[in-house]
Amino acid sequence: MRHSVAAFGWALLAAALSAVGSAPVQARPPQQAPSCGQRGRVIFDASSTLMDDHGHPLARFSGGESAVTLLSPPVEGSDSAKIETGTGRGSFRLRGFVKATELRLYTNQTVPIVSGHVWLAAGTRVTAAGFSAGKVRVDKTLSTPFDQTFSATTECSALTFSPSKPAGGSAPASARVFVMKGGELELFGAVPPTGPSLLTLRRAQTVEEVRFFSREQRGGFVHVQYQGDVNVDAWARAADLTPLPRGETIAVPAASYTLSSPPQLQIAQQPRSVKTTRELALRAVPQDGAAPIGVIEPDTDVLVMDTLGGWAKVLPKSLHVLPFGEQSFWVKSADLAP
Repeated sequence: MRHSVAAFGWALLAAALSAVGSAPVQARPPQQAPSCGQRGRVIFDASSTLMDDHGHPLARFSGGESAVTLLSPPVEGSDSAKIETGTGRGSFRLRGFVKATELRLYTNQTVPIVSGHVWLAAGTRVTAAGFSAGKVRVDKTLSTPFDQTFSATTECSALTFSPSKPAGGSAPASARVFVMKGGELELFGAVPPTGPSLLTLRRAQTVEEVRFFSREQRGGFVHVQYQGDVNVDAWARAADLTPLPRGETIAVPAASYTLSSPPQLQIAQQPRSVKTTRELALRAVPQDGAAPIGVIEPDTDVLVMDTLGGWAKVLPKSLHVLPFGEQSFWVKSADLAP
């Protein structure tokens, strides 16, 4: 029998949880690479969608924290990472693909971009952009103070789902500050240069200057250092830099990231809550013949939003993952009996 207020509650819930509009159907994601094995808790943006193997929306994330395993990073040419929610107990477990840019992944150590001279700092948020020969290619796109994407290849062990505060730093008291004169700055590994430049930095048009510090000048070159999400220790032409008066300081920019607000259930009457005692098959339609889209793990707090013909429309009490659009999560009502 249908519970009173259930239909009303479900309608209010849809309005209260910052629902995301329907997304166009995407092409089937390419075959994924072997797993890196990262496990952790991830806060996705509320617009993030979990897709099935055929590129169809399977579920969406609410902006709350979700336990995630990275089953496989994207292979080259793909922008989709394969993940699985859940830990084995206490969660809704679904497997599918998300855009790699939506997966909050961080470095847990320095990652070389140009060995010995340019590297990603520990605690920097990156995007898994490829997987080959057991290593992950990661990208870091900056819009300030540099306007460019930096790429590096590293071991899986250098990546984590847990953000950490990057180590702070400051320019040594004896250092002098130099500012980029133009929009680009070529970096070299030694003086005099014995080959092409290592990398060219491009200043963002939204900033007036980028400050470097230095304690050494030689042969028309300046040994420059920079600290931020991307760290630099290299040489640059003195002609491309403007020295500031001695005593000028440099502020080390802090890495930053934004998090969505966790979801809240805002309805007049709270639905019935049930804790599962075993693993239950989760379906997108209330039909015995429908293939399960995932499972509800044991010891999961489940909200029963509605019942219909022996089926229960459910949500995880944590609201970490939700049905996409007009879809619903269904389990057998008898499986939820106390």
